Amino acid sequence: MKFGIIGLGYVGLATLCGLAKAGHEVIGVETHQGKLGLLKSGHPPFHEPGMADVLQEHADQITLTDEIADADHVDYLVLAVGTPSKPDGSCDLFYIETVLSELKTKHKVIIRSSVPPGTTDLLKIMYPSHTFAIVPEFLQEGRALADVMKPHRVIIGCEDLEVCEELAGIYGRLGVPLICTTPINAELIKYASNAFLATKISFMNDLSRLADEAGADITTIADGMGLDPRIGRSFLNAGIGYGGSCFPKDMDALLHVAKENDVNLRVIKAAAKVNETQAPYVLSKLHLEPKMRVAILGLAFKPGTDDMRDAPSILLAHHMVARDVEVIGYDPIATWEYPQAASVEEALKDADYAILVTEWEELVNLAPEAFSGMRQRRLIDARNAWKFARDPGDVAYEGIGRMQRPSNTPTSN
Repeated sequence: MKFGIIGLGYVGLATLCGLAKAGHEVIGVETHQGKLGLLKSGHPPFHEPGMADVLQEHADQITLTDEIADADHVDYLVLAVGTPSKPDGSCDLFYIETVLSELKTKHKVIIRSSVPPGTTDLLKIMYPSHTFAIVPEFLQEGRALADVMKPHRVIIGCEDLEVCEELAGIYGRLGVPLICTTPINAELIKYASNAFLATKISFMNDLSRLADEAGADITTIADGMGLDPRIGRSFLNAGIGYGGSCFPKDMDALLHVAKENDVNLRVIKAAAKVNETQAPYVLSKLHLEPKMRVAILGLAFKPGTDDMRDAPSILLAHHMVARDVEVIGYDPIATWEYPQAASVEEALKDADYAILVTEWEELVNLAPEAFSGMRQRRLIDARNAWKFARDPGDVAYEGIGRMQRPSNTPTSN
């Protein structure tokens, strides 16, 4: 089959690569000339494993263009454009509506962008010549292509039985659970899924504060909870809170939709509030004074990506710079606006504190000796990920909700 993909960000490019690997012909439309130029040279504009290989190995199946009209004659048109947050937290559908207003021919449209419940039904009314389906994405940055090729499930929201059956046939070849339902159900499944995962994170972060005060170890608590199959271990890691392009935006949008419907989502609202206060809580563990130097180890919001959208490292830096604290960051691939070291050693040199913010393997495996260049060997583990937490040597270690037993304090001066 022939697919057109409008918008080649994480979702769009992952979808394009997945369809090409599955043997389909794809036309990718990207209006940002810098991104388009990189893609045409076989290089994704962001770090995502496997995508460059697909762009190069399946080049004969892929057409890249900045003209929407080039995708006029496709079997399906996939919308994967951005749906950013407005200042009030609502979802901005400007880019989706702009694309639809420019289409000159009738299309079967698949929406992959995250949109609030009711959006697809509204678009059907606004653009009646098109047939709409929504197939929400459930991609994890750092493994987006793998998630396209083997997702945990496929949700298809469509009122047109023929289109629903055709899409079920296409996605059914992936051999994963599949649900065909109404568009509003599919939209809410996406938002509810992200809200639940974000709430699990905030639940543990909230509990970590009690663990700090009571002298418990939140990591052991999470391990014990996770053995219950009704709970599971994933997303139970206490730390600095969630960030990235999905959770914050989707939580805000869901709360805005609830407000419009005069519904108070108390649990989800509380989870968002905990996340807002988690970075300041982490900072409260540092006894900062003006002119101190703090090394932030890991900048991206998660390992495996260079994505800095809503990265907690930025929030930490804002707070510290405002207090006249010198900040220097290090990340294997991500960059930011503040001073950045080319190596861990450079970042740690003469630092008064180090904060582990992103769980890159290089960083979680740093031996205690690696901190020898610091003025004061103090590590705040904002992800509870450092492999030497139980035997930190002469590093003064503190995690989030981790009991400070003798094994977690310096063993020498």
